[in-house]
Amino acid sequence: MICRSCSAEIPDGSNFCNVCGISQEIKKQAAKKRGNGTGSVYKRNGKWTAAVTVGWFMDGDRKKRKVHKKGGFERKKDALAYLESLRSQEEAPKKINFFALYQQYENTEMQTLSASKAQAYQIAWNKISADLGLTEIRSVTVPQLQQITDARGTSYYTKRDIKNLLSHLYKLAIRDDYADKNRAQYIELPPLESKERTVFTEAEIAALWEDADQYIVQHILVMIYTGMRPAEILSVRTENIHMDDHYLTGGVKTKKSRARKIIIPDRIRETLQELVSGAQSVKLSNYIKHQFYDAWNAYRAARGLREELSPYCCRHTYITRLTALKVSPAMLQELAGHR
Repeated sequence: MICRSCSAEIPDGSNFCNVCGISQEIKKQAAKKRGNGTGSVYKRNGKWTAAVTVGWFMDGDRKKRKVHKKGGFERKKDALAYLESLRSQEEAPKKINFFALYQQYENTEMQTLSASKAQAYQIAWNKISADLGLTEIRSVTVPQLQQITDARGTSYYTKRDIKNLLSHLYKLAIRDDYADKNRAQYIELPPLESKERTVFTEAEIAALWEDADQYIVQHILVMIYTGMRPAEILSVRTENIHMDDHYLTGGVKTKKSRARKIIIPDRIRETLQELVSGAQSVKLSNYIKHQFYDAWNAYRAARGLREELSPYCCRHTYITRLTALKVSPAMLQELAGHR
């Protein structure tokens, strides 16, 4: 006989070639298995079931299969024959509109945001809700999102908030299989123009001290000398003001800011005490947000102060004055409550 490997002549009936050593046994070839993704069949309770993996989804931290299957076949070959039909079935996409997604986000992740960030997203939603509210998320294209962002955003920051809010909504939709990708990530923002911060001049601060008996001016002076944000002075509680120890707590925005102690300088102590004495609730200020800004704009116009001087300029003024006094960057960061 001839060796099936090296073709050498070997004795008839040999199990191995005495030249190359290769076994002469011809093994029966196993049945060819189906390739990945073609499906499988299995028997349960006397019946055959055909099953095909059509995708994956996340259940918490675990990745799970999404399967199309059909059971009840009497014969295995019938189940095998049905696999092709299962593979060709397209799952109907789940549908949800932006309004439903925003409600879901508002009641969950949005609750963990700072008050200022949550408010920014509420404003962003109000700007785009008429355009997107009832629109199904899969039907919106990137150019449409770009057009809406450009039209409704009034500045780099409002457009950024719109983009970030939409990204949060898309993440929810992807998690729950309502969308396949985050199209908001492709929204292009305009370049951020760098501009000098507006601060109160020493003459303008002196003018404020001349009107230190006015309620709105007392707020502004406290902010200039403590570096508090508008949201902080409107939300700080009187119980967190420790006059004898020269500090208060009540920051907003970041965890570091909320935990910081805000120094009460002697220059502002009397003014702050007047605000505490006039507080009508647990909060230091009797203003709500729009009243505060309306009162400041009215006073600023009547006093002839620059139009660009907003309440947030008090914080810029605080940091600028400390910088002029050669306060170290590390201490500035601590006093301002920056990360």
